[in-house]
Amino acid sequence: MDKASSNNAKLSQARGLASQLGMFAEENDIPKDLWDSLERTIYEFYEVSSKK
Repeated sequence: MDKASSNNAKLSQARGLASQLGMFAEENDIPKDLWDSLERTIYEFYEVSSKK
């Protein structure tokens, strides 16, 4: 797998997880600052940028 494909796969996984957890956060009234921190941690874990 080349580097671009690997990065795209990681980005896709990070976005999927962030999306699922985002829905959970909304449904359970998780404070925005806590959710923002968790989302940032997800992208750091996958070593990708959340910027489009």
